[in-house]
Amino acid sequence: MQRLTQLISVILHPLFMPIYATWFLLNASRYLSFAVSEPMQTVIYIIVLITTYILPVISSLFLYRKGVIKSLEMESRAERSLPLFAAIVSYIAGLYLLSKLPLPRIFTVMLSGGLAVLIAAFLINLKWKISLHMLGIGGLMGLLLGFSDIFHVNVIILVMLTAIVAGLLAAVRLWRNAHSPAQIYVGFLTGFAVQYGYFWGLERLQE
Repeated sequence: MQRLTQLISVILHPLFMPIYATWFLLNASRYLSFAVSEPMQTVIYIIVLITTYILPVISSLFLYRKGVIKSLEMESRAERSLPLFAAIVSYIAGLYLLSKLPLPRIFTVMLSGGLAVLIAAFLINLKWKISLHMLGIGGLMGLLLGFSDIFHVNVIILVMLTAIVAGLLAAVRLWRNAHSPAQIYVGFLTGFAVQYGYFWGLERLQE
């Protein structure tokens, strides 16, 4: 059971959510599939992978080797501040690179929403520990619904699956004593509200 819950936590780690979100955007709409060439899609994946996963992992490994954080799981609130700040800087770099490419605005909205979620996590973490895992899955659900509103794509099945996965992840985090129920709920709602809010704002601008 311990290994299973650890595997679920790894697969649904917040660092993977931008990759999952990018895959969804590039495969859920014919418009985006045709608007973005295959070579450009590869460039998008590379930028997102490097700036939202590889660089944050490298910075965490560096902090771990220097003894700034005791564990890569960063169980204590105090250990999370510097890794979160490093991730914010990395996201800004990724957002800058994406903004320089001839892409539909939806991709920068996705990453800027993720950046806003990270900033919210950083600020909340200064006073209170919040579930980063639930922030990530909540942000993914916000992206699904926001994308559906803008492009009028039926994503009800994906939303239902994401809700089930979110429930499973919440149960896993509680079982592992990683968070309190309040930290789980606030994490999910914050991630959802911030990411969906970005898509809602984009839709208002287009009207």
